[in-house]
Amino acid sequence: MFARSLAILFSTWLPCAALILPFGRAHTVNALIAGTLAAALSAFSLSSRRIGTLVSVIGVWVALTAFIFPSTLLEEEVVVSWGVVMFICMFAPFREPVSASSGAVVPVSPSVPVATDERVSLAA
Repeated sequence: MFARSLAILFSTWLPCAALILPFGRAHTVNALIAGTLAAALSAFSLSSRRIGTLVSVIGVWVALTAFIFPSTLLEEEVVVSWGVVMFICMFAPFREPVSASSGAVVPVSPSVPVATDERVSLAA
């Protein structure tokens, strides 16, 4: 959940960078469209994992455009960095919620019968 919240924050940086920094025409259009789409979809990714996967695909596309279109070093650095961050936040294991088990592990030997109705309390 935290990584998805970070993705919402980072997704808005690409369209802003396209308007502020001197990008070429292809990178400006791509950054505006992909960045705006990723910003809108990353907000919905809090409720759906499929949308999060779609946002990570957008991040991969943006990262690859630095090698597809002719780019300056500034364009390559910005779009690859943004694309990798979006991929990591939306598709990697960081997007999984933290879970903890609340059961106690009790070793069981075959010779000792165990009652199934007993509950183990974890009171501290």
